[in-house]
This record gives sequence, C-alpha cells and structure tokens, in this order.
Amino acid sequence: MKDNTIICIEQPLCFETLESTMRCQIQEWMQSILNEEVTEFLGRMKSERRKAVDDVGYRNGYGAPRKLTLSSGTIELRRPRVRGLEQRFESRILPLFKRRTNEVSELLPELYLHGLSC
Repeated sequence: MKDNTIICIEQPLCFETLESTMRCQIQEWMQSILNEEVTEFLGRMKSERRKAVDDVGYRNGYGAPRKLTLSSGTIELRRPRVRGLEQRFESRILPLFKRRTNEVSELLPELYLHGLSC
C-alpha cells in the first residue's frame, strides 16, 4: 500500500504542490490544537510554573508518531503525553484508538463493494 504521509518541504506554492501543502498546514494546525488542549487541561502554558503546590500533572513530551487518515490523505501527529494525574488524560480531538475519520470509515465498505480491493 502506498504511504502518502506528507513531509513538509519548502516548495514554491503552485497547483501541483497544492494538496501536499494543504495537508502539511492541516497537520501543523492539528498539532497546535492538541498542544492547546493539554494547556487547557493543565491550566498553564508549557514551561510555566505551577501556581499552587496542590497542582498536579506535568507534560511528558510526545508519544510515538501516529498516522491519521483523512478524506484528503494521511497525516502524521504526535500526541502530547501528560503524567502525574489521578485520572487519565484523553484527547477530545484525537481519541486513543481512532486512526481514521468517520467519513473514511463509511467510505471503505462502499469502495470494497465496488471492487477497489481487486
């Protein structure tokens, strides 16, 4: 199967590179949303000191790169990790075991019935 994960390379924007440029922008946008979600969850920015001693939870880098299949192609994201919490941090944007969007999941059986697997 062809791997169509986008790697951002500085290229002049033209019609031929439009799709890869848009996927790269979506990848950066999704990564920033994931980081903002952790910031909201912890109540402080990255590298900001805790206000009270009772505050718990620390950023713990990023998990392994993970591919997410969208209707426009596959992008690669790294989920931020959080440690030191009583409850487990779960992203609303990127649930733990989701690898594709609902639109792609609905499209796959239709493509199989039309003979794409042959």
